[in-house]
Amino acid sequence: MFRSKVTKYQICSLFSLFFTVFLCAQTEPLPNVILILSDDQGSLDANCYGAKDLTTPGIDRLAATGLRFTQFYVGAALCSPSRAALLTGRTPHGAGLPGNASSKEGVSGMPTEQITIAEVLKTKGYKTGHIGKWHLGFTPETMPNQQGFDYSFGHMGGCIDNYSHFFYWNGPNRHDLWENGEMIYRDGQFFPDLMADKADAFIKENKADPFFMYYAINVPHYPYQPKSKWRQHYADMEMPRRDYAGFVSTMDANIDRLINTLEAEGIRENTIVIFMSDHGHSMEERAFKGGGYAGPYRGSKMSLFEGGIRVPFVVSWPNKLDAGTTRDQFAMSMDLLPTIAEWCQVENIPAQVEGRSIRAIMDNPEAAGRQDGVWKLGRQWAIRQGDWKLIGNPRDPTQKYPLDPEKDQLFLVNLAQDIGESQNVASKYPKKVAELTKAYLEWTYASPDDIPKKLPPLANKAAGAKIHLNHAPYVKYRAHGGATLLDNKRGTLDFTDGRWLGFLKANLDAEIDLKQMMNLENVTIRCMQDQGNYIFIPKAIEVQYSEDGKTYSAPVRYTPDQNLMRLNGKIYEFPVSLKKKARYLKVTAENIVSNPAWHKAQGADSFLFIDEIIVNGN
Repeated sequence: MFRSKVTKYQICSLFSLFFTVFLCAQTEPLPNVILILSDDQGSLDANCYGAKDLTTPGIDRLAATGLRFTQFYVGAALCSPSRAALLTGRTPHGAGLPGNASSKEGVSGMPTEQITIAEVLKTKGYKTGHIGKWHLGFTPETMPNQQGFDYSFGHMGGCIDNYSHFFYWNGPNRHDLWENGEMIYRDGQFFPDLMADKADAFIKENKADPFFMYYAINVPHYPYQPKSKWRQHYADMEMPRRDYAGFVSTMDANIDRLINTLEAEGIRENTIVIFMSDHGHSMEERAFKGGGYAGPYRGSKMSLFEGGIRVPFVVSWPNKLDAGTTRDQFAMSMDLLPTIAEWCQVENIPAQVEGRSIRAIMDNPEAAGRQDGVWKLGRQWAIRQGDWKLIGNPRDPTQKYPLDPEKDQLFLVNLAQDIGESQNVASKYPKKVAELTKAYLEWTYASPDDIPKKLPPLANKAAGAKIHLNHAPYVKYRAHGGATLLDNKRGTLDFTDGRWLGFLKANLDAEIDLKQMMNLENVTIRCMQDQGNYIFIPKAIEVQYSEDGKTYSAPVRYTPDQNLMRLNGKIYEFPVSLKKKARYLKVTAENIVSNPAWHKAQGADSFLFIDEIIVNGN
């Protein structure tokens, strides 16, 4: 039934629509469904989740009239893959979008053959609307109107300024506000309020029919731009919590407004309202490096610790679901498509859906939840079975606890015993590590290359030598200065682990005094490649050598195979053969400066990341 884009629309034939009308005339009317998705909201950032410093009567009102889940997980700790998983009922890799879609017009995103909740519900005659953030593709065929939505209003990229509606992440600055595939201008008007107006209008125009509205609110994602009312309300709070809290309450007020609209139109009792976040709070510079609240949970956005993937989730359906109750079962965002389909009497869902209906949990607090889940984000991966969770190549932007780049590459925790994931017990339970690693590798999208390997010591003969950098690294990735390039320690695939120096549009240009004459075999540059973060191998490497520090040899040049740039998530060691006697070295690694033509963000500024200059010799 759902094998191609063509057949999806053939399903919505006149016969199907008339048949739906006929059925609805004889049974209860199909429920309306509103799926509210907040953006970068912390795991516990609502009053009903324990954030007592927040004012969130709208979210709390939904929780008081419905179910609040305490173990609800998203498919990824990053915007686009999380949204792809939610709308398709598949893991991000299954949905064809394991990383962020581009915010540049003309760049595609989630493959068009993927089937969304909107397309599934259209088979039952639902009117469908998207309001807010999209971030799943920026071409006509990957924008909302071609992914099952009758109506669309919002921005296509990852974020916008809420008054000018421009994308300012990187240049050139570009306007990003669309309605039904056409760019529109609402200069100076506050985007969250524009969304609220469009949501009200969609409800009123479609209340006579069953409708599905995907209300993807771009809040509290940076830039933090709360209304003045809420700035004043939180005036005594310290930054960045102050503006973050104000933005959450700004959003919450519009959620409260939405509930009022449903009640005023007389359709509240027949409308399922779902509220959740796309992942944990941001620790990015544009978010003032925080503001969100994850309580006891470790991690945040871009981390597979609990604070990155465990989110607030509330579903309210008056007189159909228990009011003011909680569900502690383990469930995931991919489970929503089959659940909503079951509620809306869809007889068949796409065969490739990986989620599992959680309607039984909604109806019965004693029903069993999930026992397993798997995640993969860049080089990070995680698998959960029961209370056991294993993370490979973990990352924690919050730096709540130190991560050992070597000992913690495989991080095991029992969530029932350590909900804060504070202690790695991998060395204590090696059999459990082996069991979960094996289970992870049975997943379709896992690779043996994902499994961290214990590497031998570097044995860098230049360890402790004197080094001078002629070009300073980018301010965010300076680690301990040039000394980290000669500390005999390897960096991990997490470029924020403190062992990498990052050069933005600049070369590594180092001068080294070995402090004694050496017979040099080669000089090796250890570098990273991470396409998703615009990090690429060098264009070329050059080494010059000298006995006296005054007269240097001609450059010895090594050119890495540039085809390697297409391989993501790798660490390379590129050796430059010398076989010379010297004390002084000049080492240059050339940055490619801008992303390759084939990259999704073609022409954007590129990084060069180096963690060690290794000298072999005696």
